[in-house]
Amino acid sequence: MVEDAHVNLKGVLEYFDRFTQPGDYICVEDTNPIVPALVDQGVIREKLNQLKSFLFGRSERYLVDQRYTDFFG
Repeated sequence: MVEDAHVNLKGVLEYFDRFTQPGDYICVEDTNPIVPALVDQGVIREKLNQLKSFLFGRSERYLVDQRYTDFFG
């Protein structure tokens, strides 16, 4: 699944969480922690905060695949 909405990220991820299985990928776009500081984009900062909130306590279910993180620069 590729997520590219700019509202309610945590709600979207919580919805799809019940359908994910080991080996599935969820790609969340626009969460680079450096971008908000460079261009002051509050939407990206909020999206990153919601992603962190969703992942908190779910480390047994989700991993960050560093091979693809920021793959496109």
